[in-house]
Amino acid sequence: MKKLLFRLIFVVVLILSIVYLMAWKSPRYYIPQNAYNTADSIVPFLQYTGEHERPFLVETKTAIVFGATHTKDRKDPQLIQMENLWSEFKPTIALVEGRLGFLLPPFMDPVQELGEGGMLKALAHRDGVKIMNWDLSKKALADSLQLYFTREQIALQQILNPYFGNLRFGKPSSPDGFIEEYIKRAAYVGLEDSIKTVADIDRIWVKYFPAGPDWRETSDEYALPGYLAKLMATSNDIRNRQLVASIKELVKKGERIFIVCGSSHAYCIAPAFK
Repeated sequence: MKKLLFRLIFVVVLILSIVYLMAWKSPRYYIPQNAYNTADSIVPFLQYTGEHERPFLVETKTAIVFGATHTKDRKDPQLIQMENLWSEFKPTIALVEGRLGFLLPPFMDPVQELGEGGMLKALAHRDGVKIMNWDLSKKALADSLQLYFTREQIALQQILNPYFGNLRFGKPSSPDGFIEEYIKRAAYVGLEDSIKTVADIDRIWVKYFPAGPDWRETSDEYALPGYLAKLMATSNDIRNRQLVASIKELVKKGERIFIVCGSSHAYCIAPAFK
C-alpha cells in the first residue's frame, strides 16, 4: 500500500513538473535604467482623439511598434499583418503590454486566452526570441499615481481596471466573482485592511459615482466616468513615457525590437521617434 501511494505521488509530481515546464509564464518586466528624456515628446492622453488608422504602426530601422486593436479573434487580419512584419523584421527582442499570465500551449489558444499579446508570445516562442513586458508593475504605477490621486481612488481603479478592459469581450456571468481576485490590489496603496470585499468596492463606487453608472456596466472601450477618465489618462502618460525610455535604451544596446501595444499607445509615442 505504501509503495502504491509513493508511486502515485511520484507520478503526480512528475506530471505537475512536466506541465510547469511546458507552460508559458508571464514575461519579466523590462525596467529601463535611464529615465524618460523630456525632450522626447509624446501626445498627452487627454488630447488623444482615437482618430487614426488601426493597427497604428511606428517603424524605424531598429524598432517596430505595432499598435493593435485589442482582440481575441484568431482570424483578425491584424494578426496576420503582425506575423508578416515579425518575419520580415527578424527582431532580437519582443516587448509586450501587460502581464500575460499562465498559459498551457497544447490545451489553450494564445490569442483566445491572451489576445494580441498571446500572438506575440507565440511568435517569440516559435523563433527563440526573448520577450519582456514593457509596462510598469501595478505597484510601481500605483506609487507614481499617488502624486495626483488619493489612495482610495487609485485602489478602486486598479481593482476594477481588468473588468473595464474585459467587458468589451462580453460580460462575465459573475462580475462580482470576476473582480474578487483583484481586490488584493488594495495592498498596493496600503488599503488592504479597509478594502476586503465586493461590498467595499460597491460602497466606494457609490461615493464617487452616486448617480451611476454601475461599475458592472462600465467598459474602457468608451470614456470612463468622473475622475477615472483623468486617472486613466495620467496612467497612460506614465506608461507611455516608460515605453519610450525602454525602446530607446534597447536600441542603444543594439537590439532590434518588436513591440505590441494598444493602438493608442503607439499613436501617443509616435512623436518621440520622428
